[in-house]
Amino acid sequence: MWPMKRKEKETRNRAAQPPRVLLPSAVSEKMPMRGAAAPAPLRGAKEARDAVTLARLLRGTLTPLRGDEVLALLEPHRPRLVPKPINPLAAMLGQPQGRLLEALLRPTAPIILDVLLPRLRDHLIDRIVHNKGSAEDGLPSALEVAGALRALVALLRGAGRGAVLSVVSAIEADARADADRLVRGETPNTSANDDPANATSNVMDGLAHALLRFEARRLMLEALGATVALRDVVYQSRRLTRHALRRAAEAMDGFGADRGIKALHASLATLASVDGLLVVALRNLDDQEEHREEANAFVEPADRKAMNDCLSAAWRLSDTLFDLVGKAANGGDLDELLFEALLRQLRSLHQFCTDLDHAGRPPVLDTLERRLAERIRALAGLSGERLVGTILARPADPAKARRLLARGQSLAQLLYDMGQDGDELEALALRLVVARDALNHAAG
Repeated sequence: MWPMKRKEKETRNRAAQPPRVLLPSAVSEKMPMRGAAAPAPLRGAKEARDAVTLARLLRGTLTPLRGDEVLALLEPHRPRLVPKPINPLAAMLGQPQGRLLEALLRPTAPIILDVLLPRLRDHLIDRIVHNKGSAEDGLPSALEVAGALRALVALLRGAGRGAVLSVVSAIEADARADADRLVRGETPNTSANDDPANATSNVMDGLAHALLRFEARRLMLEALGATVALRDVVYQSRRLTRHALRRAAEAMDGFGADRGIKALHASLATLASVDGLLVVALRNLDDQEEHREEANAFVEPADRKAMNDCLSAAWRLSDTLFDLVGKAANGGDLDELLFEALLRQLRSLHQFCTDLDHAGRPPVLDTLERRLAERIRALAGLSGERLVGTILARPADPAKARRLLARGQSLAQLLYDMGQDGDELEALALRLVVARDALNHAAG
């Protein structure tokens, strides 16, 4: 008995042990973690389909049979406390269409006002503001849903207009916030640890994508008849377009002023996303056509100034590129990867000039396009002559000859990509073949 008593006494007197806390390093990597919440589904998909059908039915000639179709379409949406409507058109044969419409809307208006219109509001906000999609087949476009919403409100003589105003306010606020965020440079695709080239490319592509979203907002507000909000969204779109052109001009001018690796990455990434640049430039030219501002000797319209500054930066960048490429084609020391990067920028500049097809296309683009082609052809001739001279020189310099051969091949590919497959390309190709055979023979 005594050992048992001593054991019980020790147990009572022992201090309570503190609870064990697992340090982060002690947590097993295989421990199941709480998953992220699934994205909320798109609201009002069924109501959107039925609303488009309902608007089509109410726009047509009303008959008792069509009244039955309307009631059958609205039945799944009828709240419990709303009595089941009876088709009033069967007893109104020969009445004018206006009276038939009023009679049919009288029992169905509560369903449209209390169920359909709020769901259409949520549906459009999800698709336009929150950018949600749906995998369901047969879902009408957002413009069709907006047209149906506006038509139903008009048929109800303005009742339910709050749903339209809610959609318009949400689109307008989202557009303003989106433009403010992008102009400040707060893009979700970039961070402090990103590579400068990838970051700049992501920024330019993000700006182009944002402008396309502004186009969707403009179409939506036009469908809803919101003229005041439309003007504000158009202003935000023009503001964002000018910002994108300024970003492109800064990146291109940066390499001309610095010629460092970081500036090279910025200009290379900007021209690499030539499709994004085309979207921005086309939007700017559309803005200039839609908003013709009076220009005089002292004031230049903001949209035109942004485009002119960007094209001036592109012209200065071409001078810098031709200076560096010309020295390399003449035998100067230049890293091969850097040489290829310079040629890619020239190719992108030429593609930008040729693909920008617009009625308001600035004439300087045609001049820059011709200048790029002429100077590339001149460089091709210089490269071929320099290559042949190096092959025939004594003493021979095989390393320099092979370097010039590789650069001549790159210039020939650039000529082909630019569509300059004339005499200059044939002459350069012939010299490249002769030089390659001579170097192979000397090595053998």
